[in-house]
Amino acid sequence: MSSRYEAFCNNSTDLQAILSTIDSYDRKRVLPPNWVAEGTANLYQLNNSGFTSVLFKDGQDLGTEAGSKPAGDNGWRYQEATDSIQFYLASSSTSALNSIVFEGGQDWDDLKGTVCKEQADRIRSFLNRPVYKRKRSQAQGASERNYDWILVRCNAALAVADLIRSYDPEKAEDIESRITNPEGDGLLDRLRRKEYVLWNETSWRTEGGVIQDVSVNANTTGVIEDVKLIGPPGVDWDDVRVSISTGGTFAAGTTSPVYYTVKTKNDSGIGMNTVLSAQQVDGSYQTLAYGAKIRFSEGLYTASDSWSIIFQSSDLPIGSVKSAQIYR
Repeated sequence: MSSRYEAFCNNSTDLQAILSTIDSYDRKRVLPPNWVAEGTANLYQLNNSGFTSVLFKDGQDLGTEAGSKPAGDNGWRYQEATDSIQFYLASSSTSALNSIVFEGGQDWDDLKGTVCKEQADRIRSFLNRPVYKRKRSQAQGASERNYDWILVRCNAALAVADLIRSYDPEKAEDIESRITNPEGDGLLDRLRRKEYVLWNETSWRTEGGVIQDVSVNANTTGVIEDVKLIGPPGVDWDDVRVSISTGGTFAAGTTSPVYYTVKTKNDSGIGMNTVLSAQQVDGSYQTLAYGAKIRFSEGLYTASDSWSIIFQSSDLPIGSVKSAQIYR
């Protein structure tokens, strides 16, 4: 049965970024060399083996266990009722098998995947607020991941700590303490207090307007350098679109040939309502929307260059109890 939830990190490179030797903790254990004849020709049994979902013979993964008594070379199965492993190998003997290194364990890839998902569930419960996937490329950030970097890092570190705990409890505790600890200064502790905010959450940054390129010509050298607000934006959320209607080079000492247009949302969708048309660029703070102003740099602008400026505002408190934001 599939789940609607998933891990924030992957079970390979993200874990290796926390501990480069993570794959040496694959939980394989050497089985005792106590094989006995089972009673059927070429079939052997190892009693008191312990649970085994994957069997290794001299490091070789012997694949999926048989559904019934093994009948082909290197066929095997674990019998839970008797806590024993049956193994089939023609033209062999108990002494020959006892000279081979057999190891039991779990499928390492499956185990890592399960632990990553478990620790992701732990993070969701600890944060106690919604965590949303970033499918839209413009929201994925520099690393182009489906979840915020801080979630990926926390998930990977907690998974690594859990995977190595039975081998090295001290190292596991050290890794986990960087993420969450009784002092409350771990990465996840700080995220819970909203010292860090997730991509979809309101912050002082989103209230001030977040500038993103939408479509900028490769020859364009000018940029929107800043957004200025006198007070909170006059909207709960909008993706304001700024586009160059007339291109040219804006430089000091000359009259700018560059003009821009601003569009906001309306009942029909995003970027549908023209609030400013063909405004000449002059290098000062100029009209945008919702009480905000923007400033263009000097440089070359190409007609149809466009930028997105996202505003997201909320009356929820942001930051720690010792901080506050004051407008004047």
